[in-house]
Amino acid sequence: MGLPASQQRVLDRIEEALKRREPRLASMFALFNRLNFHERLPWIEALTPVPWWSLKRYHPSARIRAFVLVTLAAGLVVSAVFVGMSQSPGGCNTPIMLRGPLIGTSHVRDCPVSPEAKGYGHGP
Repeated sequence: MGLPASQQRVLDRIEEALKRREPRLASMFALFNRLNFHERLPWIEALTPVPWWSLKRYHPSARIRAFVLVTLAAGLVVSAVFVGMSQSPGGCNTPIMLRGPLIGTSHVRDCPVSPEAKGYGHGP
């Protein structure tokens, strides 16, 4: 894993300052690196990458917030559907505006006649 350039520069400056102030520490660290160069990372220290979409990646409070928001969004969609369905009066459909020899619509059941539907076709 790489670091951003600014953070790498800061770490390099810290390393150089430590080498100047503590030359013995620098030599001990170099010896440690040579001895452990080919060893694997202990399993307890190994980090497995977690996909961005996984719930394990996020803090529990973020999971709770996400659950609440999804539930609220679903509730709003369902309520909007029910409100939209209740706007139609008594199961009547919007009358079809016909022109020509056809007089009325056959699918409308006991619905009030709108003024726009009158006057088209034959008759008064």
